[in-house]
Amino acid sequence: MTRFDATDWRRVSRGLLLLAPLLAFLLVFYIMPFANMIGESFSYWSGDAKTGQGPTLFQYVKTLESARVLRALNRTFGIALNTVVITLLLSYPVAMLLLGVGRRLRTAILLVTFVSLASSLIIRNYGWVVVLADGGAVNSLLMALGLIDAPIRLMYSELAITLGLVHYAMPFMILPIYGTLLRLPPSLREASLSLGGSEWRTFLHVVLPLSLPGVFGGTMLTFAVSMSAFVTPLMLGSPRTAMISQVAAEQLLVQLNFAWGSAIIVVLTVITFAIVAIYAFLLRKVFRADV
Repeated sequence: MTRFDATDWRRVSRGLLLLAPLLAFLLVFYIMPFANMIGESFSYWSGDAKTGQGPTLFQYVKTLESARVLRALNRTFGIALNTVVITLLLSYPVAMLLLGVGRRLRTAILLVTFVSLASSLIIRNYGWVVVLADGGAVNSLLMALGLIDAPIRLMYSELAITLGLVHYAMPFMILPIYGTLLRLPPSLREASLSLGGSEWRTFLHVVLPLSLPGVFGGTMLTFAVSMSAFVTPLMLGSPRTAMISQVAAEQLLVQLNFAWGSAIIVVLTVITFAIVAIYAFLLRKVFRADV
């Protein structure tokens, strides 16, 4: 059994000291508020048909019995899944491209990626409003080409929300995949090609399996931000396309029903973590990925 000596303890204590500001920040601004929200979710609201004292599962029962909440959850999962798939299909080629281009072009692509990551989400969503509006660029182009006679309603739809989320999530997908591909030894690909493997077979059997940790990181981040999205569906969607975060925000900020709103947030968090855990388990067991 390995024993810690004085040097090991000093190393651990230095690491904890370096992490102390981050841990304190997370404790005060994340863990404590979330713990308070969990506690609130086990209470009654003054406007509930049923009231009482002490902890109760009433809010969770109401959440799982609410047709509106279940529709919003189903819609949220569908939009998040579509966002992950589309973002992965668009981002993986960009990450591959970054490996093969020259230094200047690679710097330019990375600069655009970081600028997109740093720009305001509201400004980006307003850009999609201009593009997808009835008189926007997409409808104007389609009408000019004679493909449609009247504008198609693209705004305030699940399509608009998905496009906005894909735009927002692409940097979160590109950077982890590119980082993983960058660490792959070029000799692995060269060995596959020298042994008669085609570019496609080399990609499928060498590059893609070894890049799964980056794919996992990117898809996990994209799924998490899509499941919890609020601003994008609020600006690009409508009440018909409300996602679960909007339903929770309505209870918290409009109805002031903190108990039910907290329960909805806790259910969303648990479902998101459960899906990510199952996804990681499948990657480990089925694809033998190191995630």
